[in-house]
Amino acid sequence: MTGFKERKVSGIRGHSDIAARTSGYFQLLFGMTDTRLYGWSPLHLYTSGVELFRQNDPAKQVYFIERGIVKVSCICPRGEEVIISLRRSNWLLGATQVISGNTYMTTATTLTPCSIRCIAARLFMDQLTTDNAFSVEVNRMLSLEIGHNIRKIISLECMSATERLKNFLCELISCEDLAGLETKGRLELPLKSAELAEIIAVTPQHLYRILRDPDLKVHLKQSKKILSIIDPLSFLHRQFS
Repeated sequence: MTGFKERKVSGIRGHSDIAARTSGYFQLLFGMTDTRLYGWSPLHLYTSGVELFRQNDPAKQVYFIERGIVKVSCICPRGEEVIISLRRSNWLLGATQVISGNTYMTTATTLTPCSIRCIAARLFMDQLTTDNAFSVEVNRMLSLEIGHNIRKIISLECMSATERLKNFLCELISCEDLAGLETKGRLELPLKSAELAEIIAVTPQHLYRILRDPDLKVHLKQSKKILSIIDPLSFLHRQFS
């Protein structure tokens, strides 16, 4: 089992890698007894489907995801919602807009139950300009986000839709508690089939064809509103063994 975990960590690339490399600083920060002196709120628990902020609203707060998954989306001129990304544990939401002094460019909605802290824009900027370690960490995180976006563009050019889907599923699984997944035997997310198709940049019709892939058919069940990964640890093992 140890060897499997090592292969999992080294083999998965993408947002899960970003989260792993940025978690240490914030764990230390929020483990301090005087965290509130910086202006960060206590940990708030949100159920799935809660809107943290809306596109075009003034960027008044930055949010830190300690646990859970948040859907980041925007509304196109035609009125259609487009998923930009899924943000996971150990990530800041709204930092770019607060730093630039703009409105939120996207809408952030909890996809799963989440544990989140927030900080007012003014206090975030105060800490950013007075705390060198915090400034370095935020800059590192934003740089990693740029790299992640570049890899996403590359994947559209170099990976098949099936490969993109498998990579996305591995990212989802890797962000969960492995011991808990082993006990439950499955991972379920309130992700619609149309949303999953958006994330891997295919039409819903093409997604249906992809799901008939033998490697996916055993482990993946996609209903209209729920994505279920059956025996997720076995799926990871098959991808990186």
